[in-house]
Amino acid sequence: MIWSLLLQMGGGAGGWGPFVFLGPLVGLLLVGTVVYLLLRAVGGTSSTSTARTSDAMETLRKRYARGEIDDEEFEERARKLRER
Repeated sequence: MIWSLLLQMGGGAGGWGPFVFLGPLVGLLLVGTVVYLLLRAVGGTSSTSTARTSDAMETLRKRYARGEIDDEEFEERARKLRER
């Protein structure tokens, strides 16, 4: 049903002349935008990744505070975590 509506946009008698292809393209653009926004809203991977990086930094700070790692190793690992 939605495909028939997309194909009808800009078509038919009279239409838009040489711009008849714009109707379906605009329709596809709208559908693509809706799909992208839905996937972005449902996905939420960035917040999960941020939480993991935050947890890893906390663990790294605790190891540094206990003296398990030195300054150089702490800085190197912290830099790698920030790059993610």
